[in-house]
Amino acid sequence: MRTPDKPEFLLPGYQADQPLFLTGTGTVTQADFLARAVALSRTLPGVHHLFNLCNDRYLFALAFAATLIRAAVSLFPPNRLAATCHDIADDYPEAHCVSDMPVQGLTLPALEIVAPPGEARAALAMPCIEPDRLACIGFTSGSTGRPRPQPKHWGDLVACAHAAARRFGFGPDVSIVATVPPQHMYGLELSILVPFATGARVVAARPFFPTDIRNALARAPAPRVLVTTPVHLGACVEAGLDWPPVELVISATAPLPLTLAQRVEAELATRICEIYGSTESGSIASRETCGDPLWRWYDSVQPHGSGAAVSVTADFIHGQVPLDDVLEFSPDGRFRLLGRAAEMVKVGGKRASLADLNLKLNAIDGVRDGVFVAPEPNGDQVGRLAVVAVAPGLDRRAIIAGLAGRIDSVFYPRRIVLVDRVPRNEAGKLPRDALLQLLANDGNAH
Repeated sequence: MRTPDKPEFLLPGYQADQPLFLTGTGTVTQADFLARAVALSRTLPGVHHLFNLCNDRYLFALAFAATLIRAAVSLFPPNRLAATCHDIADDYPEAHCVSDMPVQGLTLPALEIVAPPGEARAALAMPCIEPDRLACIGFTSGSTGRPRPQPKHWGDLVACAHAAARRFGFGPDVSIVATVPPQHMYGLELSILVPFATGARVVAARPFFPTDIRNALARAPAPRVLVTTPVHLGACVEAGLDWPPVELVISATAPLPLTLAQRVEAELATRICEIYGSTESGSIASRETCGDPLWRWYDSVQPHGSGAAVSVTADFIHGQVPLDDVLEFSPDGRFRLLGRAAEMVKVGGKRASLADLNLKLNAIDGVRDGVFVAPEPNGDQVGRLAVVAVAPGLDRRAIIAGLAGRIDSVFYPRRIVLVDRVPRNEAGKLPRDALLQLLANDGNAH
């Protein structure tokens, strides 16, 4: 655990005239951002916990900074659904919400914020945040149950951002476009904290469709970095668009098939890297997908244990954090990611990782998105795997033929449900409950 020894600036990479956010109406410099964050802090309700539900990245960052200045704690739910916020609020009964748009069904006290008009520059002292200050609480995605709180201290967040910046070469000349929500730890680190720490500029919008992503990149000065997910990358390479120069693509939240990574590098004329981490640990390792299957730890990250019992320590992690994945180490300290320990399945006496099965499924020509679904752990697993897939023009026979030679036949799915869209959440993850509900409701499995 890092030892707090001095205050940290709210904007550790502060340069007054450096652009920080690129919005639909213009550029927000670091000096403007600081002045507006201080002004917003004076209008926040006097409570200790604030849900930050802003969708716009600039307004999210303003609310986050204003909450820090007020010495309150930001709550980052795994999604913007009212039911999720109400569930979390049971543990934080005084919590208010800050949002840039109404949230349907939300009954908690809420403050809606808008972008301040015009210039807001002022000569202000830089707010200092103690490194051991509890800055925010992230929440696990809830894919396996109720969202679990993960407290994050300011000094650790800044140190993790610097570790990521060193790994990927972020600096004040870089422009970041991100498709992931800022409430997710991956989005928070790469599109909020890295700009705070290094002065990199970031596009405020969160583009979703390929054309929107292309246009956001085109509006941002080079060199450009795209922070995204495999789902968005799959849509981008299928769109047939002309892309502006992209220096680097970073992917996370789900395994990235090698075939897709190769297409991305070819069609966007770029280099692609994946990030490994969790809400509990933050990002801790990366790899260049097309160049090396092995992962490299960030600076200061130390693994402990092996196989399915690995935990990590780092300068930016409080204590020792256990990992949910099975790791296979190479002699030089790098590792191969074999999949989540909880997602190892046994069928007919043979074992496989759902993550590896998913990679093989998504490598089939014509499968745009797909996932293997295992039964409940206490059920009969023999022959009970199912597949949910987006695969226009394919049927069960074609998918099984595509899996032949890629996986052992004992893992062929008994059920294949073809859908228009796999039920991923905003961060690209697949809540298990949503998959099971889809399978339960499907009356026309193929």
